[in-house]
Amino acid sequence: MTVPLEGFHAVKHGLRFAPSAVTSVVVRSHADAAALCARLAPDVTEALLAHAVVGEVDHPTGVTGTAARPAPDLSVLRARTTPLVLLDQPRHPGNAGAVVRVAAAASASGVAVTGTLDPWTPSCVRGSAGLHLALPVLSVDPDDVTGPLLVLDADGDDLRGTVVPDDAVLVVGSERDGVGPVLRGRADAVLSLPMRPGVSSLNLATAVAAVLYRWRLQAPW
Repeated sequence: MTVPLEGFHAVKHGLRFAPSAVTSVVVRSHADAAALCARLAPDVTEALLAHAVVGEVDHPTGVTGTAARPAPDLSVLRARTTPLVLLDQPRHPGNAGAVVRVAAAASASGVAVTGTLDPWTPSCVRGSAGLHLALPVLSVDPDDVTGPLLVLDADGDDLRGTVVPDDAVLVVGSERDGVGPVLRGRADAVLSLPMRPGVSSLNLATAVAAVLYRWRLQAPW
């Protein structure tokens, strides 16, 4: 199964993190693509131009591509050295994709999704700018996930008083309903982000970013 890499940045990330998975690159112009690489990502210039064929491209960057969808890496569900993000029944594919982008940036071990949303839909991959290829992204049954579960909820304890374990499972609920009773019942801690009075919620990816960078900044990197 292949997935679309829409735009230069998605293709760049595919070539940078999973070059063997990239199956095609189409450019409006070799010269323009080379100039983009020179300005934004010199490290992928050779690989991009080696793949590139000239054709019609319906993207402002003039670059598009495809990649093979990798086999699910189930090992992150059982053991890891950086937190795993677990999205419990998310509804919006763009939000889920944005979470993948944040998770990749913060060096999370992966993003797992419960429920019916396929995290590899084109909308999800678009939201991550192709960073699905930088870490495991998979659909799971909640029972398959082990490790310390940290549930994010507005009624939880203040995150500032908590050390986030390196092997934590950060559980974030749907945009509308929050974390479901099954995972909440298994929580080792229920945490909340400190917010200004009167502000009731944050975008899904923003909330995940806050917790992941709380973890990342608590240890030397």
